[in-house]
Amino acid sequence: MALTHYKMMDCTFPEVQEYLKNNKTIIIPYGLSEQHGRHLPLGTDVFTAEYVSLALAEKLDCLVAPTLNYTFSGGMFPGTINVKPNTLSNLIGEIIESLHLQGFRNFIIMPGHCGSESLLHLKESLRILKWLNPALSDAMMLLIKVSDFSKTRYQLFDDRDYHAANAETSLMLHLIGDRVRLEELATDEEEVAERLRQDPDSYQLRESFTELPQEVVQTSQRADIKVGVMGYPEKANKERGKQIFTECIEVGAEVLAQAIKDADEARKSGKRIVHDNGAHLKIRSV
Repeated sequence: MALTHYKMMDCTFPEVQEYLKNNKTIIIPYGLSEQHGRHLPLGTDVFTAEYVSLALAEKLDCLVAPTLNYTFSGGMFPGTINVKPNTLSNLIGEIIESLHLQGFRNFIIMPGHCGSESLLHLKESLRILKWLNPALSDAMMLLIKVSDFSKTRYQLFDDRDYHAANAETSLMLHLIGDRVRLEELATDEEEVAERLRQDPDSYQLRESFTELPQEVVQTSQRADIKVGVMGYPEKANKERGKQIFTECIEVGAEVLAQAIKDADEARKSGKRIVHDNGAHLKIRSV
């Protein structure tokens, strides 16, 4: 059945009921309200997750769950709303359990915000959720970053372009250009801006009482961060944003369609790919 509404919120429950007869896939987007320099809206990550999810849904002919507007940033500028990673992980886990009870089996989680703290916690949390809830053994969960399928985006990573910079500004110019304030564009003092390009996590000030590696450090935002842009937003343009978006959708839809097909076949055959245990003696890394 071809969908007329890709947002689950726009459907009635009989429409979802009918959908589940032939399709078990749903996309779960999330982002947050977070500073993106002085030129991009606080909702940049939310907008990115929503636009990419809806475009992929159209290609995959699948539903998109309501967007979650809260996760962890770590930044402390006004308008940034931080939610602890474990809160987000628990919420997404419970959403998946609820949708799974209804009959959904393929869960594509689409973060607009790709902070490492949230991503690492979420993936491990969902692994443990499946571990402790064997009923979810037939559920495929994919944690897909918006940039996973864009060669152009990854090239910009290599050019030290990260937060609120060339890629994100270009993407916003393409998606919601009327809400981009290029006339307000600014970066931190050059020494600070260059440090952020070299190490995006250097916005963090980490302090401790001792030199012991076992101590949990106190983390805050460094006082010299006044804007928080990490890269080169002045190089942004609408055409590059369109290219990034197009690559995400065209490549992403092909990869995800194959993954859904493979998962459906594996459920029927009972075959699974067995992985080794990864790094041995993980406790030594803590």
